[in-house]
Amino acid sequence: MSSTPESDADAIRDKRLARLARLGGSSSPKPSATPDDGGASISQPVGQQNEVFRPQPQALPIPGTSTSQVPDRSSNSAAEGVATPPLSDAPLMAKSSRVQPAVGNPPSGALTATEAWEDKALRQIFRVALEPGPRSAGLYVLDDLRKELEEQLDSEGKRPRIDVTILDQLILSVCARPEVVPMDYLVGSWRRASSMQRTMPASRMDNHKKNILQTAQRLCLNYGEYCISMSDVFNNDRALALLADRLLTDADEDRGLPQEFLDDLVSRLQDSPDLDQYFQEALRTLSSRLSEMNMTDNYKPFITALGRLMHHKPIVGMLVNLPEFLPPPDVVPASLLEKRTILGPYFQISPLQTAVCKTYFTGAKTKSPTSINDATRALRLSLQTLQDQLHQIVMMVIRSSLVARGKILDFFARVINLNLKRGAIQVDPATVASDGFMLNINAVLTKLCEPFMDASFSKIDKIDIEYFRRQPRLDIHEETKINVDENQSNEYYSKKVEGSNNFISEVFFLNVAAHHYGLGATETTHDQLAKDIGEMEKHLERFVAERQRWLNSPQLATWDRNIERMRERIDQGVAYKCALEVFLFDGLSQTRTLLFMRLPLPGEPPEQFSCLPEYFIEDIGLCFGFVGRYLPECIVTTQVDELVIFCITFLDMSTYIRKPSLKSKLVEILYYGISPYRGKSTGILGDVINGHPFALQNLMHALMNFYIEIERQYYERFNVRYHISEIIKSIWSNLAFREKLDRESRENVDFFVQFIALLLGDVTYVLDNSLSALADIHKLQLELEDESSELTAQERADKQKALVKAERDAISYMSLGNETVAMLKLFTSAIPDAFVKPEIVNTLAGMLNFNLEALVGPKCSNLRVRNPEKYKFNPKALLSEITDVYLNLRTFKPFVKAIALEGRSYRPELFTKLQSLLERHNLKGTPDLALLAKLAANIEETKRKEEEGEVELGEIPDDFLDPLMATLMEDPVILPSSRVTIDRQTIRIHLLGNPLDPFNRSPLKVEDVIPNTELKNQIQAWVKERRATGAVKDDKDGEAMDLDS
Repeated sequence: MSSTPESDADAIRDKRLARLARLGGSSSPKPSATPDDGGASISQPVGQQNEVFRPQPQALPIPGTSTSQVPDRSSNSAAEGVATPPLSDAPLMAKSSRVQPAVGNPPSGALTATEAWEDKALRQIFRVALEPGPRSAGLYVLDDLRKELEEQLDSEGKRPRIDVTILDQLILSVCARPEVVPMDYLVGSWRRASSMQRTMPASRMDNHKKNILQTAQRLCLNYGEYCISMSDVFNNDRALALLADRLLTDADEDRGLPQEFLDDLVSRLQDSPDLDQYFQEALRTLSSRLSEMNMTDNYKPFITALGRLMHHKPIVGMLVNLPEFLPPPDVVPASLLEKRTILGPYFQISPLQTAVCKTYFTGAKTKSPTSINDATRALRLSLQTLQDQLHQIVMMVIRSSLVARGKILDFFARVINLNLKRGAIQVDPATVASDGFMLNINAVLTKLCEPFMDASFSKIDKIDIEYFRRQPRLDIHEETKINVDENQSNEYYSKKVEGSNNFISEVFFLNVAAHHYGLGATETTHDQLAKDIGEMEKHLERFVAERQRWLNSPQLATWDRNIERMRERIDQGVAYKCALEVFLFDGLSQTRTLLFMRLPLPGEPPEQFSCLPEYFIEDIGLCFGFVGRYLPECIVTTQVDELVIFCITFLDMSTYIRKPSLKSKLVEILYYGISPYRGKSTGILGDVINGHPFALQNLMHALMNFYIEIERQYYERFNVRYHISEIIKSIWSNLAFREKLDRESRENVDFFVQFIALLLGDVTYVLDNSLSALADIHKLQLELEDESSELTAQERADKQKALVKAERDAISYMSLGNETVAMLKLFTSAIPDAFVKPEIVNTLAGMLNFNLEALVGPKCSNLRVRNPEKYKFNPKALLSEITDVYLNLRTFKPFVKAIALEGRSYRPELFTKLQSLLERHNLKGTPDLALLAKLAANIEETKRKEEEGEVELGEIPDDFLDPLMATLMEDPVILPSSRVTIDRQTIRIHLLGNPLDPFNRSPLKVEDVIPNTELKNQIQAWVKERRATGAVKDDKDGEAMDLDS
């Protein structure tokens, strides 16, 4: 016979009830289909043995007019549908062994003291009465149950009472009421039973009473499980309880799940496999809902809910085995990690979410600093709390099991490996994870490293440097290595090492990578955004200034829309920058980062170190440089010595790092470390730099060495050399550093000459470019300000664009030019004899004369620009410092001769004009002006004598002329590759700045040149013949001239 839907439903229900009975046992001596808690010790209540009939849940009568029910005003009254106050539990707790009359019923009469206590306790726990009356207010009145009990007990002469044998029937009867939310009722009853058991004095709590209360709790839990998994048992549309909703409510609130209740529920997972799916669904629901939220929403309950679940190892195991915990990369790429993985939404919550930026920082430029600071502090506090909670959650997963530990490490590695593009110079944000997500990942990993990255490196030996050769989770195949090329790296990593990586090594290397793709990339984003905002503001300023040209044009509306769009973009950029600073300017977080970014090194770099990704060094420089600029107070005292030694060592030791681009980060650390901070003129690192023996001995050489090394890095060298110049200026007052420079000039001549040659080359190059840019600015400003010009809109736009470029170039070049000239002035004052060496003096003379002509010559008016200070251009100060260099070297004949013979720019009238300007603007005192006049006279006299000598020599044969300088060769040499003959001094000077043959670009060293002895003899014989009369005399280089008398 075919079954009907109704019979199928009944069969399913009976099966579920039977399963629940197996879980909890029976609370009555008679088998029942209703759930039970298995409390064997009280299966036969004291004072009676008769069985009580319990109807099936579906057959329970729904209370109608015969059942009176008065509203309850308890905390969960709204859920249970009652509004008047329930009876207090206090009488039961406070009274002595004297039995009180049962609530809402006649005096106990024939009931024993134990029966009366049980009756009263269960009435208070479940908020029920068996008949209406003046004392039943706030209770559920169960008339039908009372009548049933009266029929069964009539023969015994006892009044109906409530005991544990009828709790199944009682619970189902109450929960069947339409105004009752069963889960709320059951949890509330569970709380009351728990409170009663916890607060009753031990002297009055015997085993029987304890068993009664525990039975009540277990039955509440049994039926609570039914609300989650089999809600149709209750014949109540409100019976279904979504576990996620309950977890999102505070455990102490009526709709929340108490922790012990949740603990007991989780403990049933092993015996109730069907319950797994509801916990899995809860995990998915929590994650899914949170993925649509941001920090302005009520996200905290989700974090708390996950934290509560992670206290249970079975739930942790369930979490890490969900398909959504670590989905395949082709299904969930980098950009979707924070939305479509289980843990992703928890890590995405941050101040950088669009809605948060709009809420807190829209119109930030118009808000007061106090308002911005208040918003920043509020968000930072929320962020710190969130990151602490995420760390605690991750720690619970790690401690749960080895499998869970491996899975959470796999998650972090997946996040990093899918976001390698974040380390690129240009990256599309839509293809990678967000900054906030990565910064939260970074913060949690940093916290995981704290126990073993202590100040003394006590556990540093636990970090296995062979990590990347032992099945690493991280992918570094495409990463540039510190000190080896790709082939060497591939060969090294092809040799695998047996064994497995320990947890400390895993977390350490994951955190280093997370700093590179998380914190490091975001700090770069912050700095670039600051520059972009500045450029956009300048662009907006020009658009607003140009608006008046369109006042009577139909294009005015379009122009205004463009202005408004630019303002919106600037506002969005400023808002995001402010949000970034919530993360990046957090002193506590940055201090943790700096404590992590420390690396003890052996004297010689092991192969393992050389093959590490270069971000191991790059990020140290980036992080310390960023903190040095914005939060120098985070660099604690114990780190300062380490930091200075670290930077100097790497700058000076190419055996560890050969790439100048990596070393440039170390210069930044020193530069920002010596910048004035909070009244301290030498900055946070100044005391150590000026006092530590290691710094005094090695810093000057390290700076000079890197000044040379950076030459081949065109786009970085000027910025790096600017920083080096500033550092040298800062330490110049320390005699120890000046003595070190003097020693370098005497004991390491080739090294010093190469350094000075590059210094002079920089001065020549940057001043030439900066003065050219100023001339372009002068011209463009005149053209754009000419109201009579007939420039088209496109022509005007092109000139505006050219003006912007010229202004940018002028500022950049002029900044370095000023610093380099200042450094040259210091050096020529301290060690003037070093600058009259043959390899240097001619270049120095050419540079000085060229810039003197530009500043005081006939074209100097081209340098007159609006607001010269905007471009770091102070012509008076620059002219004064160039004059100082002339005066510092005035007594050296080679210098005077080089100035006199420099044929491109030198003219006597330039010195006359110079003296006039210095005097007119009070740039020099009378003594200096007198010395300058004597120097000018001596230069002119030297030039006259040299010209007379050249006349006596006559026309020089072409074979005797230097092919680059067109001067008479004194020591001709043959270049081995191009076979060109050139003067030794000329090629030596050339190779100081460029290690290539100037004629075919092949590598060349000065030691490789071949002396052309035959040609040298011919030149000497020819000169001897020409000077046979003795009219031409040679001066010895370095001989001082008396110009002070």
